[in-house]
Amino acid sequence: MTSASERGREKLGRGIRLRSLFSLAFGTIIGVGWIIVMGAWLSGAGAVGAIIAFTIGGLVMLAIGLCYAEMAAAYPVTGGEVAYVFEAWGARWSFAAAWFLGFIYIFTTSYEAISVEWLVSALIPDFGGPVIYTLLGQEVRLWSLALGLAVMAAITIINYRGGKTAAWFQDVMTAGLIILTAIFVVAGLAGGSVANLEPMFTGETPSAALAGVAVVLATAAFWYAGFDTIPQAMEEVEEGAKLRLLPRVIGASIVFALIFYCLVILATAMSMSRPELLASELPAAAAIEAAFDSPLLGRIVLFAGLCGLITTWNALFFAGTRIIFAMARAHMIPHRLAKVHDRYGSPSAAVLFVAVMGAVGTLFGRNAILVIVGAGSISAALVFLVVVLGVIRLRKTKPDHPRPYRVPGGRAFLYLSAALALALAGVATWEPFRAAGRIPPEWMVLGVWAALGLAFYRAAAPLRKAVSDEKLRWLILSDDDSTE
Repeated sequence: MTSASERGREKLGRGIRLRSLFSLAFGTIIGVGWIIVMGAWLSGAGAVGAIIAFTIGGLVMLAIGLCYAEMAAAYPVTGGEVAYVFEAWGARWSFAAAWFLGFIYIFTTSYEAISVEWLVSALIPDFGGPVIYTLLGQEVRLWSLALGLAVMAAITIINYRGGKTAAWFQDVMTAGLIILTAIFVVAGLAGGSVANLEPMFTGETPSAALAGVAVVLATAAFWYAGFDTIPQAMEEVEEGAKLRLLPRVIGASIVFALIFYCLVILATAMSMSRPELLASELPAAAAIEAAFDSPLLGRIVLFAGLCGLITTWNALFFAGTRIIFAMARAHMIPHRLAKVHDRYGSPSAAVLFVAVMGAVGTLFGRNAILVIVGAGSISAALVFLVVVLGVIRLRKTKPDHPRPYRVPGGRAFLYLSAALALALAGVATWEPFRAAGRIPPEWMVLGVWAALGLAFYRAAAPLRKAVSDEKLRWLILSDDDSTE
């Protein structure tokens, strides 16, 4: 039999366990945002308002996550959304969804590269070094930039060596994140005061409080994005894995993340009065340090943040390479990006592409963080909506396709999930415009990314036209060496 690679369908090496899929998803969801932008959550919605926003966002994501579980179990191939949306809506929609998902994965690695300096500067005062340029109104310093690029290089090497190595590294870092954060939460709840939760909401009227909750909820898709990294690894899961357990893995990653967010918000808010918190550059670390007069506990929070930062960075880098690889394999972008390393079984060309693009984003400095969050929230919510609608469509058009898992609740639950995803997409898209009063930078950034994607899509057009519809479907959906 002719191998898949000889016939034009590159395949990645296997060896990732279901346990590592949880680490991949949970570690991606949590990250370092709870330390870096905690002040924005508390100022935007108040402590209780932020908890309500994250609870609503988590429940919406749980519904969407179960839809992903049905798709991932039915189509266990690299690229996840590339396959799901292609099967439901065709090649163009598949490319659009995958390209904007790629934006989230790639430029969140830039977010992490910028954030790592923020944490290290808190651990090592005056770490940044001399100013080398100013961009977006923010000074970019030599050692800060060098650190971000150095860690990017390390994660590139880990992922270049294959999915199994990246998954092992993810397991270790996720364990560190959970242990260190548990210390912070216990200390914050035990030593804090409920009186510090006041004011619980932003504003003095119900409408103002609701608006504050909406501000934080608008970014929920970004803060919960991460369970969708699981589909990117499905083709590399070890032989014999029990795919029927997949919904439990996805659901557990979202539920544990919801609990995590609520606990760290509560522990931070109880540890110090709101004015003092908002005056701190990193409120979570400052709160626990002040509550116990213990620089050590503050450093534990920062080290927990570093673990979370690395888990998100590694997982999103991994997912970004797989989405780029899947698009290249399907001739949606230049096929050279589908090259697989002979020894490691990794998508080596895609790894280098993601590394370069992520490094470019790192050059923009701290003021790029909120733009990345806003643009990523819009992209994630829209992709989630397309996938949920795809589940509904495939239930009708391909009712006999094997589904190791089906979303419970029938059509009613699916339509509810679609409505929730639509609402989330609407809030994520409208909120930046409402806040800016003009075309926001988030829209501009996504416009530039769309233009770049269109250029890539057109560059790959000759290869795409030379492939039959049946061959294209095989390139995207087949997980063995036989065509349908």
